[in-house]
Amino acid sequence: MPATPTVYADESNSTGENLLDPAQPIFCAAGVYVDADLARSVVDGVKAQMAAPLGEPKYTLLSKTPKGRSALLTALGSLTDQTIRAYLAHKRFMVTTKLVDMLVEQLAFETGYNMYADGAAPALANMLHYAAGVSGDGDAFDRMLHTFINAARRRSKASADELFAAMAAYQATTEGPFSDISEILLHTRSQADDTFATIASGKLLDYLDPAVPCLVELCHGLGAELGDFALVHDASKTIERQAPQLLTAHELPDPARPGQNLPRLPLTGITFSDSTTAPELQLADWVAGAVRQWATRNTTGQDDPFADALEEIVQPWVLGGIWPDLESVTNPRRLD
Repeated sequence: MPATPTVYADESNSTGENLLDPAQPIFCAAGVYVDADLARSVVDGVKAQMAAPLGEPKYTLLSKTPKGRSALLTALGSLTDQTIRAYLAHKRFMVTTKLVDMLVEQLAFETGYNMYADGAAPALANMLHYAAGVSGDGDAFDRMLHTFINAARRRSKASADELFAAMAAYQATTEGPFSDISEILLHTRSQADDTFATIASGKLLDYLDPAVPCLVELCHGLGAELGDFALVHDASKTIERQAPQLLTAHELPDPARPGQNLPRLPLTGITFSDSTTAPELQLADWVAGAVRQWATRNTTGQDDPFADALEEIVQPWVLGGIWPDLESVTNPRRLD
């Protein structure tokens, strides 16, 4: 293999900033570093098992038939000794993380309190995710989350008005100590107006899209194993827009580490291709789809025998995710 590795990456269940699509609750970014001849052989082997003419054997197509599922299991099982990694996003949980990040964290920062430094930001996001529907009306909380997504995407003052009306409607249903905690949302109008104005100006693009944060974590994980590498990504408007920023991210301050910049991504460059010309991208599509299907089964609890069969293969590939974690709900103390 070449001195500078080339990693091929793709996504599964990308809905952009529409994080509350009930049919696609989980996003997955996957990267593969495999020998080119092996990739070609594995892809050709799957095509040979399918009825001709198959065309491009995408995961969504293969996973719908018994023959396709069998071919996928064989193909993915042959890659277990290759460098393959994936990073997930629980889209509904990501909405609460963005709500905290956009509004509450900004309010706290203006008072001199860094909610990233002591873990308060993820703790609050997890508390909202787990407790909001129990300590208040679940339907009202759902309406608030949908209104938040609409407000960030419609980029209008009216949508901000709608958001805070939805917040007030939900807050009126809450009880006990949680009501005091969730009430902080109602005090963030100034921060919401500032952020929505920044989004409307075009200075903040793809704010809600999980593609960029998942790719960043995926690259850091792969870099720890491979060192610097060249990235070839399947065609993606979001990643193409953000590629220059990804390559210069280390020039920006890190909110979790005051006084330091973000860590450098281990990338020598980012280019784009498609799986019709790069078998490695076809493998990345299969990996992303398989990991996403397995994670979706775990999240929804739905019966999915194919996800059960995939588990032993795909679970070791998962680096982590933007994922709810009840254990992170603590009572952080301000750091000295």
